[in-house]
Amino acid sequence: MKFKSSYFSKLFLTLGIVTSLTSNKILAFDCDGGPVLQVGWFTATQGKSQHIDIEGLIGDDFSVKQSSDQNVLVGLGYYFDGFDLPQATIQYGVNAFYLAPTQVSGNVTQEDLFTNLSYHYSRTNYPIYLAAKALIHCFIEQDLTIDLGIGPNILSTGNFKEKSLDGGITIPDAHLFSSKTTVAFSATVGLGWRIQNIFENISLEFDYRFFYLGEGEFKKANNQLINTLKTGNSYGNSLFLSISL
Repeated sequence: MKFKSSYFSKLFLTLGIVTSLTSNKILAFDCDGGPVLQVGWFTATQGKSQHIDIEGLIGDDFSVKQSSDQNVLVGLGYYFDGFDLPQATIQYGVNAFYLAPTQVSGNVTQEDLFTNLSYHYSRTNYPIYLAAKALIHCFIEQDLTIDLGIGPNILSTGNFKEKSLDGGITIPDAHLFSSKTTVAFSATVGLGWRIQNIFENISLEFDYRFFYLGEGEFKKANNQLINTLKTGNSYGNSLFLSISL
């Protein structure tokens, strides 16, 4: 697994700017806050079967065979205490995630006749959310948490490759699609259980989170292609551990 530092740094630069402005009261927040570190696992559902039109030809059908994959997730956030209710505390802030690359694979039917190639590609997600968290006080030092967030998802597609299914008789095309980075709308919602002050001022939280990650696409690397391959809308389900400092 490789981290793409250029994109990853953009996520945490945003958090750093918000934290810096807030600490200097430029944003006029006068609330206590703290960072949150997150690490866990997610499963992504993605992929889209479609027909690729080729100039002068019938074109090829790209059918999805494997649409679900899984990998690690890491996140970093900064939350401020908003206001207190008798049985709950509302927090707000910024939360960014890195969802490591997941794979999509399938088959290619050329000219609607011969299924003699397979294909695969990867997709990586970097969602950044304006986030809200409700801490519902259930027991002493233990809270039920509800999370909501909306924001952009910087998604990157890449590693598109074809492979022959007939022992090398059909030669894969090495120049169909190339990598592309796009920005899509994203949203997240989740539930968790927080144990407060487990060690001094450190709290531990066990979270489930659902992600809507939007749709990505590839660049056309061949001028005979009329349309391009898209990933379809992606959805993620995750379990992770959060440490609030």
